[in-house]
Amino acid sequence: MSYGPRMTDTSPKLEGAMATFRQVDDIEWTVVQQQRNADGTVSSVREKWPIIRPDFLSAYVHYEAGMVVRRHGHRSNHIVFVLGGGAWIGGEWSTAGMHVHVPLGAAFGPIVAGPFGVTCWELSFGEFGGWGDQQELYENEIRTRGVTPLPDPPIEIGDWFKDPRGDWGNRTSLAQGSGPEGSPDIDGRHRVDRGQAPAERRWLDLRGTREMADRGARLHVRVHRVRPGDDHPSSRALRPSSGLRHRRRAWFGDRWCPAGTHIELPFGAAFGPIIAGDEATVFLELTDGDFRSWGDQPELFDQAVADRGVTPLPDPPIEFGEWFDDARGYWAPQAQPASS
Repeated sequence: MSYGPRMTDTSPKLEGAMATFRQVDDIEWTVVQQQRNADGTVSSVREKWPIIRPDFLSAYVHYEAGMVVRRHGHRSNHIVFVLGGGAWIGGEWSTAGMHVHVPLGAAFGPIVAGPFGVTCWELSFGEFGGWGDQQELYENEIRTRGVTPLPDPPIEIGDWFKDPRGDWGNRTSLAQGSGPEGSPDIDGRHRVDRGQAPAERRWLDLRGTREMADRGARLHVRVHRVRPGDDHPSSRALRPSSGLRHRRRAWFGDRWCPAGTHIELPFGAAFGPIIAGDEATVFLELTDGDFRSWGDQPELFDQAVADRGVTPLPDPPIEFGEWFDDARGYWAPQAQPASS
């Protein structure tokens, strides 16, 4: 059987481009900031880095209870997604499901971790070095809580790494540049928060199937789009129903990926098909740039569908705006040679 049109125009598929899988549990914690609390205990910020390089950061971050982090920005688009616990971010209480977009030129915070700490996923799409903003806000927070900052623990990453933890910068514009002595702060540029509590989110059905072996039950991929647009990072919380087969385009193939799996899909690569487990799955997907998908090796999808007695259903309609070009039916032609 076949599913969807086999389009023949060009695609970004590159021969040799491959996904990279890492399990967060296999990565060591790195302590990046510490403080002594009023009661004499020490709190810290700990991070795990599935990806850390000059042009990209993907970080699993835990702020221990009461930890205070300065108001700051990053030197690229930055995303924070709260996974668990809670924190005050710029005085606003944020819990699991809160999505924060900090565009280049914006700052957020101070961050004050709640009584049980807070765990986040953070990504920077470009240079990730931070710059402190409004130092008086941080000083007021630590004074109010009786916190004493401790020296930053040393970090050894590579010769390219320039430690930004002591950089408070100054108010410059992007036109003037943004070296270590300055900041890319832009007046009027603010963070954008999107809560994902059940009352706030709106799930969209992107794809459906009918499993004949399961009494004809309808199964769907449901997506909550946090930041639709063609000039900003795209962030989606995806929840495929249990047993759903998905075409090969950005998924897991025959590799079992439990909670804590981190997957980087570089430009030109594909993976999948995805087959959700018996208890379904939830994951956070982020794309910097054009987020449209392209199907790869349709015969693999057709085989997975046939093996499981699945009948694909028409894609439910979705509307985001005139800029949106629906690519759910797109299948890539042959791969292009990878550039050297």
